[in-house]
Amino acid sequence: MELTVIPVEGTPPVERIHVISVTIRTFKGRRNVQAHLFRLPDGDATSQGLDSLRAVPGLVGAPLDPSAPGADDLTGPEAETDALRTVLEAFTEAERDAVVDYLSQRYADRLTCIIACPLQLPVPRGVVPFSALPEGKTMGVIRFDEVPRYPLPFAIRGFYDLAQHEPLVHEQE
Repeated sequence: MELTVIPVEGTPPVERIHVISVTIRTFKGRRNVQAHLFRLPDGDATSQGLDSLRAVPGLVGAPLDPSAPGADDLTGPEAETDALRTVLEAFTEAERDAVVDYLSQRYADRLTCIIACPLQLPVPRGVVPFSALPEGKTMGVIRFDEVPRYPLPFAIRGFYDLAQHEPLVHEQE
């Protein structure tokens, strides 16, 4: 299993700056499925966290494509809140290390790769947090925190989209 941890350069403006993705060898009939991990924010802490993040300059930027249809709708407080919720889903350095250690030990034979890197700031308006994405036929969430003997004191989930990965081809000979 390949492990890549890219450190933050300089002093980050917030503690929650680390994002993690994993590549799962085989998952739901697909090969090398990428899942983007996120911290499930605590209910009461979410509103307090959002309030404190609003005070940090430079966390939220312009929409990715200001000329796209609907980009004018991304100037309001809801678009800013979604971008800030994305920051709340990121990990602190200690949480990142705990998640990487847990995944490396528990899922080493199932994962081909773990990548941890800093969140790109500013987060563009219009970015939807992983916890708000709808689950459907090809998109879903892995609930690591619901697995028996889950050891971490915070919940982590992994968002995947099977449509981005080729189905396994079963050989018949």
